[in-house]
Amino acid sequence: MTILLLGRDEDPCCALVREELVRRGRDVWFLAEEDLLPDLRLTWKLSGCRSDGVIEYGGRCVRFADINAVLSRFYGIPVQPEEFRTVDGQYVSAEWNAMLMAWLPSMPCRVVNRLRPELWYKQQLNAPDLASLVPDMRFKRPRTLVTTIRDEVRAFCESVQGAVRYSPLAQPGRYRIETEEDRQRLFALEGTLPFHLTERVVGRGVDAFVIGSTVVPADPAGGDDGELPMDVQAHCTEIGTALGLDFFRLSLIYTTQGDWYCLSLDRTPQLYGYAAETQMRIVHGLARHLDADGVRR
Repeated sequence: MTILLLGRDEDPCCALVREELVRRGRDVWFLAEEDLLPDLRLTWKLSGCRSDGVIEYGGRCVRFADINAVLSRFYGIPVQPEEFRTVDGQYVSAEWNAMLMAWLPSMPCRVVNRLRPELWYKQQLNAPDLASLVPDMRFKRPRTLVTTIRDEVRAFCESVQGAVRYSPLAQPGRYRIETEEDRQRLFALEGTLPFHLTERVVGRGVDAFVIGSTVVPADPAGGDDGELPMDVQAHCTEIGTALGLDFFRLSLIYTTQGDWYCLSLDRTPQLYGYAAETQMRIVHGLARHLDADGVRR
């Protein structure tokens, strides 16, 4: 049986998982997303609830039924960067991404990650996203305001009594708002974009990589972060169950009051900047998850 990896050569997660599976003696087929077209031949047949087909590339042909697991690290951009900057390149990528998002959930094997439609175009989930999609999440969430009115921004900043963060609702990124000058720069968006503000929670930051039922804590600064309490690990895996995700990263904060806050979720986490030991714990966890016997839909 074959384990299929979809991703990019420069992604260390793809490269390290591939090496680990090969070391285990598994048949691994890596398809680099930017090199697939125009030579990829894919036939996908749908008949009622049944789904089958064949992938052909580089002289190799594999039936869907012979694929035991899939690791999807795919960004849906099967063209080179210079082509993506053109209208035609963006159209090709949109079509490819639509096909990929519909095809992977129908595969009869384990897929990391098998995305629900509401996650197709969301790589990062912020506090409002998590409140909507995982309303029973047991982590605390920072106080959040979404408004178009500057007076409500001022009132929120005063109620928090500290720095707040502004974040675009549809993109990753956080900007600290502390001074009147910061607020004036933010107010330039009034009438154009909504203001999405969250309180700045002070404490120790922990990145929690969740792989199925395994949780690997990571120090955002690159150090070793030990282990998380069992109840916190359970909270992490419950989020994966609620969203149907096998592999993701949570940004957590542990406060001096003993509270755990969840700030965001990344469903395509990178391994850059983490300690080598942490990277390998994540890689070994992913390899075990993909290599599990008897996992079929």
